Amino acid sequence: MALYLFSAWTLALMFAAVVGTWHGGHAAYGLPAAVGLGGLLLVLMLRRQTWSDAPLRRRPDATAQQTQWAGELCHNISSPSVTIEGPTISFANQAFLALLDYRGRADEVVGLPFTNLLHPVDHARFAALVAIAAGSNPTAAESMLRMVSATGLPVKLHASISPLPAVPGSLLIQFSPDAAAVPARDDSEHDMPVVLDQIDLVLFKTDTEGRIAYLNRAWERLTGRSVADSRGRLLSAAVHPEERDGVEKSLLSVASGQLDQLVSEVRLVAASGNVFWVMLRAQSCTLPDGDLAGVVGTLTEVTRRRRSEELGSSRRYLNTLLANVPGMVYRGRNDPDWTMEFVSDGCVDLTGYEPWELVDNRRVAFGSLIHPEDREFVWSQVQANLAQHKPYQISYRIADVNGVYLWVWEQGRGVFSSQGELLVIEGFITDVSERRGAEERARRRMWFEARTGMTSRPIFDALLAWTLHQFQVSGAPFALLWVDVFGMEELVPHYSQEVSEQVLAEVARRFRPVSYPGAAVSYLEKHQFAVLLTDFRAGQAARELAGSNELIPAVSKLAARLMQELTATLRVGDSEVVIAAAAGIALGDARYIGIESMFEAARRAATQAVELGSGHCEFADE
Repeated sequence: MALYLFSAWTLALMFAAVVGTWHGGHAAYGLPAAVGLGGLLLVLMLRRQTWSDAPLRRRPDATAQQTQWAGELCHNISSPSVTIEGPTISFANQAFLALLDYRGRADEVVGLPFTNLLHPVDHARFAALVAIAAGSNPTAAESMLRMVSATGLPVKLHASISPLPAVPGSLLIQFSPDAAAVPARDDSEHDMPVVLDQIDLVLFKTDTEGRIAYLNRAWERLTGRSVADSRGRLLSAAVHPEERDGVEKSLLSVASGQLDQLVSEVRLVAASGNVFWVMLRAQSCTLPDGDLAGVVGTLTEVTRRRRSEELGSSRRYLNTLLANVPGMVYRGRNDPDWTMEFVSDGCVDLTGYEPWELVDNRRVAFGSLIHPEDREFVWSQVQANLAQHKPYQISYRIADVNGVYLWVWEQGRGVFSSQGELLVIEGFITDVSERRGAEERARRRMWFEARTGMTSRPIFDALLAWTLHQFQVSGAPFALLWVDVFGMEELVPHYSQEVSEQVLAEVARRFRPVSYPGAAVSYLEKHQFAVLLTDFRAGQAARELAGSNELIPAVSKLAARLMQELTATLRVGDSEVVIAAAAGIALGDARYIGIESMFEAARRAATQAVELGSGHCEFADE
């Protein structure tokens, strides 16, 4: 249109100049000047009309023709582009769809809020760009934006936002790759993926949310999971459930810059379900422009070293435990000589012989140390229990290196093959005669324990020490009860020693609620008893305790049943006597550095229970 007007105006000037020369004089100059001024006035009038019509074209709502024009504009742009009306995507060209892996799926993008395709961390930045585009300097609406592809991976792009005056409320967003995010590489870098896949060390990279963006092939060899299936998943998903939350939080701290690096040994679960240990090293990944792009790190298997350390530690614990057990731990053959294959260092204190002197009968057979009057008794008792595949407990006399006889208590069992064949016998022997004298008191105590089924104090202390140690190593729950039977002192003056012992034996038999393989009861002194509980089922179906929330009710229930049994009316001769009893309870805790401190805690709790009255049970202060 402008070319047409200019051509017409030029021809008019030429015509006026020719006509003016025909008439001569003032007409030769006046006619062309008049035509030129007329043309200028016409241009000014058209210009003014265009300005006055401009507001009319910018109506509040875009027409269908204007909307179609915006779509064609977006479609004809070669760079990835979208148009948005308000928050919603109205058009997206093929280059944009291909960039975010939505090729052929335009219907999934059009009509979607633009922020759904934008990484959450850039929502605020996009809002600021929209505000700049609506301002007086829209050309400044340019910045880096992180889009999210159809696979969930972030794509960092340079975005330029421009308003579309012909379509009110619409914006055109054009994208271009971030040159700074993808620096140029020389030809040698094309071989790097092949080189990295040959390394027998897992290399990984995650995004800021902890999702895997890169893995080398060592990941497949280590976990049995394919690299393709693992991409886009959380790295912490392969971590053992007990450590998963901690690893995930630590990785997020590294990704956000709160933590410089992470070095930790964690357990991974392979695709086959096998659990193994790895050394996890991670640090934040920073781009040249200073932005944090996630986490990079390595995984190194350390299962073999970890098991070696644990085995060495277990052996040290076992040697320390055996060295401190007040007695002799043994493994031997089932023959009349009781030939030993292994004995602990406790045999020196028990018999005076060195371990090597008893092993394989090198100097003396253990069977020859048994008192001649007890040998047949010991053999028959052990054989009877082995025939039934049951553990045995027996007391008898042995001679030490000086020929002095002492009473010992032995607890053992047979080790059988899958076909039921007896392989060896294993057990524990301890001195119950108090080797410096008081043999009669030892016999009476053994009689009491044999009659009531209670455990001797040395054995009980050894079991408690072993249980406390196991708690410190593996956290296996247990409880110690201090049971105080009070009021018995008033009965003693009225009855003979024999009757008093019978009464005490009857009271001891009332510990039936805690008389099962997972418990041990020992008589302390002055009508006080100790109960060690390692199994809180009391004959019920097997079930693990989930924690202290179940442990305390389980112990309380057993203690209440025991108090009910102990405080029942007791008949002595022709009269009935009411027994008073109370209990203090100490649960397994890392603060107890030895059995003495645990006994003291249970005793203090029992004193408080006694003050409250018969039948009460109190827990030690936690």
